[in-house]
Amino acid sequence: MDLIIQLIIIMLICGFVYWIWTLIRPLLPIAGVFAQVVDILVIILVAFIVIFYALIPLLRTLPRMLH
Repeated sequence: MDLIIQLIIIMLICGFVYWIWTLIRPLLPIAGVFAQVVDILVIILVAFIVIFYALIPLLRTLPRMLH
């Protein structure tokens, strides 16, 4: 049960981080190419958060849940 709550919280945090970035990005005075690079870096950051804080703990507890 704790894992499901943790997964929900992690997904909410990742969605919030990406949403805030999409709101702040137009306000920053950076060139289009650099904005695309930062967009990619933010997406990679969110992906790493999901992988390391959601998928890996889920895969670790999955065998115990099925056994």
